[in-house]
Amino acid sequence: MVTRDPNLTPFEALIIPNDALERGGIEILRAAIIDGQLHVTLRRTFEHPDPWGGLLSEVARRVARIYAADGTLDEGEVVFRIHSSFVSESSVRSSRPKKSTKKGTAKGKKSSKKRRTKRGRR
Repeated sequence: MVTRDPNLTPFEALIIPNDALERGGIEILRAAIIDGQLHVTLRRTFEHPDPWGGLLSEVARRVARIYAADGTLDEGEVVFRIHSSFVSESSVRSSRPKKSTKKGTAKGKKSSKKRRTKRGRR
């Protein structure tokens, strides 16, 4: 049994969607900000990673609708800003340390592979 400090603010979980309660389904992603850090639980779900792009795009569109609905920002602007944040560094810290993006070669050998470029550009 987990004991919790009664002085801490309680965790505010989201409700389960009515469709899930009525028809069933499987939760594939849960995210929370705890002490300023992102904590994520997820299931691999798809055989290949590509469908995650579509899923994350749909999540971004739904986030944009929330901002647009309360009149804070334009939906297109929100999607643009999310996309910009996604392709650059995220401002939300992960709960685990970042792995190095540098790939070393074994025993000091230089890689003979040429750097891949998008759409033929360098």
